[in-house]
Amino acid sequence: MCGVAAWIGGDDAALRVYEMLLGLQHRGQEAAGIAYLGNGNSIVVVKGCGTVTTAINLSNISSKTLLAIGHVRYSTSGSYGGTLAQPVTGPKKFVVVAFNGNIVNYYELGLEFFGREYGWDAHLLVDLIEQLYLDHGNLLDAIKEASKVLVGAYSLVAFTARGEFVAARDPKGVRPLAYHLSDKVVAIASETAALEEQGLYWKEMGNGMAIYCPTPNPRECYVDHLGWRGDPRPCVFEYIYFLRPDSFFEGVEAHRARVKMGFELAKIDDVEADIVAPVPDSGRSAAIGYSAGRGILLDEVIYLNRYVGRVFISPPSERNVKLSRKFGVVKSSVKGRRIVVVDDSIVRGITAKKITSLLRRAEARAVHYRSASPPVRYPCFFGIDFPSRRELVAYGRTVEEIKSVIGADTLLYNTVKALKKCVGRPTCMGCFTSEYAYPINLSKAEKLFSKRM
Repeated sequence: MCGVAAWIGGDDAALRVYEMLLGLQHRGQEAAGIAYLGNGNSIVVVKGCGTVTTAINLSNISSKTLLAIGHVRYSTSGSYGGTLAQPVTGPKKFVVVAFNGNIVNYYELGLEFFGREYGWDAHLLVDLIEQLYLDHGNLLDAIKEASKVLVGAYSLVAFTARGEFVAARDPKGVRPLAYHLSDKVVAIASETAALEEQGLYWKEMGNGMAIYCPTPNPRECYVDHLGWRGDPRPCVFEYIYFLRPDSFFEGVEAHRARVKMGFELAKIDDVEADIVAPVPDSGRSAAIGYSAGRGILLDEVIYLNRYVGRVFISPPSERNVKLSRKFGVVKSSVKGRRIVVVDDSIVRGITAKKITSLLRRAEARAVHYRSASPPVRYPCFFGIDFPSRRELVAYGRTVEEIKSVIGADTLLYNTVKALKKCVGRPTCMGCFTSEYAYPINLSKAEKLFSKRM
């Protein structure tokens, strides 16, 4: 899960992309970058480690830019940290690409098309698109051809040194992508909220949809399609955790879906409690629904240090340190009380264990942990960084065993049936059911993507 943005029109495209990346920062905090069309048919890339304001120095960007794309990185392929930042250029510097997702068959494609092993799917993707661009002479045709062999999730933005631009979403639409298209401006972002912050009306890109601009002139841009389109299978974890609450994905507002998850969870719970405590920030919407469903007071007893960043999307080497600094508790609201903790999900179990421990030290009478989603028992290979079953606390364990691991008095998960009802449309639920958006060899994919762990 990363974030991408693009802007065509006016003369401040790079600055606009920078602003949209700030609105997408929650989708990636390891690295950030911007690529823009420079003078003399050149591609200029400015990128670095860390968050947007740290990685991108605006003084290094031209004051007048007609076309720009950007990216915030959460590593799900290749090495951790900021060493592999996007956007990335092809070897001949004719094409630059930024994308969100994972190409599951990148290793095989590297051997087939280039006779070599690739360690990062983004490098394979841009090399493939650039080669096909050189073969076909048109960026849209190149990406259409690439889509015939790519297996995986990709919401991408790309442009060429001569100013062609394409935004595209994979045939099953696993990752989100939204756009604004008018005679004056074309804007693309991973989430609708980032476009709204720019004062733009928006539409969501359909699965297998593309937008093509033959030149950096918004009047010449139009909607097209990659070719084949499967049944849409948006990632259900976007609704559970990744999306900003004010973003829409496939017509569903993230906040409203999460509130429903909490309400459905409340229907199957009868534990006695004094307060409902959300795990901030991503568990708050579900806690609102749970509190309403149970008629139990919601209280913000868990303090979130927002300067630490999102622990879940941090590299493994940083997670424990960040987690130790991320949460605190309001002791006066905890002592002697029975607390229902509502979280969006339990993946590795480290956050649940930490929060339960903090509440115990604050002398909670009881800690009842609740997950708004079902047990995560299978890996993800489509843009979320848990590629191995062995890192999942629910894999091979019963609910009772998981409860013991995190140290709670009771533990309750939502059901797959309830989750489907809350989202209200078919989704990729592979991490819960092992039924993925695209057919894959689970063991083979697990071996490939776990090499980086």
